[in-house]
Amino acid sequence: MRIIHYVASLATVLALHAERRVHASPAMRASAAKELWQSTPEVTQPPAGMPASYRPLLARRPQPPSGAHVPAPKDHVTTNEEDGKADTNMNAPLPGTAPGYQRQASTIQGIKSALDFNQQSPLNTNQALSFKSSQNPYTPNTNLFDASAIKTPLMTNRWWQNLVVEQGADPIHPYPYMVKCNSNSSIIGFPKFQATETAMTSSQAADWQIGDANGALTKRLVTGYDPLGVYVTWSGASSTTMKSRFFKGQPFLTFEMNSMAPALTTIHAILNVEVLGRTVNSYGVNDNANATKLAMQMVDAPSLTQITLNDGSQWLVASKPPITWKQSGTSQLVQQTAGAFTGFIQIAHLGDNPSSNINVLQKYAGTYPTEGSVTYAQIQNNQGIGRSADVMLFYKTNTDTSSVTTKVYNSSDVSASMTLLSFVLPHHAMLLPQNTALSPGLSGYRSAKGPLTAVAGNIITYRQLLQSVSFEGAQAMSASDKSAIQQQLLKDVATATNVTAPDPYFFGKGIARIARLLQIAGEVGDATSAAALSSKLVALMQPWLVSQSNEDPLVYDSTWGGIVSTKGLADGSADFGQGRYNDHHFHYGYFLYAGAVLAKYNVETFEPFREPMNQLLRDYANPSTVDTQFPFMRHFDPYDGHSWAAGLFTFGDGRNQESTGEAINAYYSAYLYATATGLQDTADFYEIVLNMEATSGKLYWHPMQAQAKQLYLQPFTHNTVGIIWSAKADYATFFGADAQYIYGIQMIPFTPATKLLLSADWVKEAWNSGGMKSAAEQANNDGWAQFLNTAYSLVDRATAWSAVSQCTADDGNTLTNVLHWISTSGQQLTPS
Repeated sequence: MRIIHYVASLATVLALHAERRVHASPAMRASAAKELWQSTPEVTQPPAGMPASYRPLLARRPQPPSGAHVPAPKDHVTTNEEDGKADTNMNAPLPGTAPGYQRQASTIQGIKSALDFNQQSPLNTNQALSFKSSQNPYTPNTNLFDASAIKTPLMTNRWWQNLVVEQGADPIHPYPYMVKCNSNSSIIGFPKFQATETAMTSSQAADWQIGDANGALTKRLVTGYDPLGVYVTWSGASSTTMKSRFFKGQPFLTFEMNSMAPALTTIHAILNVEVLGRTVNSYGVNDNANATKLAMQMVDAPSLTQITLNDGSQWLVASKPPITWKQSGTSQLVQQTAGAFTGFIQIAHLGDNPSSNINVLQKYAGTYPTEGSVTYAQIQNNQGIGRSADVMLFYKTNTDTSSVTTKVYNSSDVSASMTLLSFVLPHHAMLLPQNTALSPGLSGYRSAKGPLTAVAGNIITYRQLLQSVSFEGAQAMSASDKSAIQQQLLKDVATATNVTAPDPYFFGKGIARIARLLQIAGEVGDATSAAALSSKLVALMQPWLVSQSNEDPLVYDSTWGGIVSTKGLADGSADFGQGRYNDHHFHYGYFLYAGAVLAKYNVETFEPFREPMNQLLRDYANPSTVDTQFPFMRHFDPYDGHSWAAGLFTFGDGRNQESTGEAINAYYSAYLYATATGLQDTADFYEIVLNMEATSGKLYWHPMQAQAKQLYLQPFTHNTVGIIWSAKADYATFFGADAQYIYGIQMIPFTPATKLLLSADWVKEAWNSGGMKSAAEQANNDGWAQFLNTAYSLVDRATAWSAVSQCTADDGNTLTNVLHWISTSGQQLTPS
């Protein structure tokens, strides 16, 4: 039975997922709230233009239904009106500014980066595009972003993508909050998580609305972004403006205001408003020895107000210059004194432990990030640790007096008032250096990936450990294994080299299958088979990448800046959302694997494909921020440490990713390709990204059951997750609820890099108590069963070897490949 990877782009698999319900209270019925409030729907509807084949399917379908009628993608209406246009002059850096800050920060700190993203990548040979150019009928909605600051190539898979897709109405999720950006206000909520046996969902309650009491704000635009955050500006006909820079992991949400009458409106009833006064932030400062310094800080510190709501939650509001709040009705706060306010307001939830959390938060109030960047340091081989690379998240803050940051965490000469407080995810926490300044007094915050840990510092460094991979497996084949693989190779060369799929995804799987056979033929020394496979690979790739005479040619989309299929360009629902940039890393990762093997095997034969392959790689994993044709690293999120799939579709639960196995394959293929074509620095960068993707994949999609209880709450105890969203985690897939799908989609395709995701302990637990064994039996010797039994070779290679030989291979796999994986990556043979 052929495996189908239906597009990971449906916000809620309606038949499988728990409904999300919005918390409501009588206060929400107030007239002011009626005018401004936009609540999250109970069940997110499928995005416009989504085909029926994207909806949950329980049957094992060999291909998407043909002739499915779907609405044509919508053109967005754009206008040239100047009235109400957001002021873009609020220190909003253009997309190229933050990477420059990154370079300066790296120089200040003496960091040697793995790759300089501010230079043209060696992948860009300044040659003409290999693919014909065309315009996308699905056009960007320029009513949602400042087109003069944010130009093509446009981002298509960022965590904040909901802000600029369709009408920009769905929320974004800067952990630990949920945020919606309306034309006249920002709505924020503190999600509450709950679990069932098959999902952990969040309530996504919208707790506060922040805007102007006089309704002066009428338009909002995304006015910039950087590798970690997004900048949003609200404006009106007058000089009234509000701006926020949203970054993940910030305990405070900060809003800079100009000539505003600030109003905080809640759907709850306000029970208590307590003025805490202006606090001195004294971390790292000796009170007795620094009386003058403390006095100066007192003058410059924000005022603080603690608010208690009738849902039991408590919030801290900081303002500078000070605001004295007065209550208006039961659900609104406005400033007591007359006159326009210019300054900033911060708001923070006090978590599950308000009495202790407030002691920490008030010490860090007043500092917030204004820019973010990421540095991937050069790979090092440290004694006792092995190969690793430091990944550094840099934040420039409003308290920095220069264009670069010089403050490092755990620095004794920096007070908390000048230091940023942030949250990190569980995978960060595992890899933080021992001298990281943690804030143990701050607790009770979580994300869809589990509990958040608070750290103090404008630079967050974690050490990414690197497991080496190559074209070959980690172990040498035994003589008997090699003989069996050679015999099976001859059979597969005769029967498994026909590829007729018309779409990029299945065609990519087909040529990657042949490339795996070519690689294995070289390893076992079968020159005849290798030559035949190389010729076949060239013949198949030529009409797709050189003559472009295939049925569904790839084209360059000049509207967004990327390579898409012709059918996907014409119909946003075709080819699994190709024209809407869904799953490009999955699709083109297969192409790049074929290119890498061909380049390694015969560079002359590969040469006609070099530039088209370079451009496919730049489409999904472009390592340059100054490339004018493709965006930087289309899918990869350096904070979460993994990729997002969903493309230009909008969802109430944010971004999502289903197949970690194919995400791993995308960066493994990029690494192999850069290695085979002699781009060592680029290869080093891809190796770091590959291991980051694997680290996140292994923890969040493949947790041990004990870990799952901590990450996803009880009664969710599965040791695999099918889909992770910004705001929830599902034990499900987009194409069915059977366990073999949920396990299998996280493993495909089996290559030497799959070992980065799978461990013997995890497979053993999944097999014995997690349902993998029964899932393999239920799959009844089809391709899913073969994948699960291949994984079981880490525990019992003899049983797995026998089982996989009885299975029918998936269309992206062969028995040769499976036997090779068991021999070179599975359980090691006991020496005789």
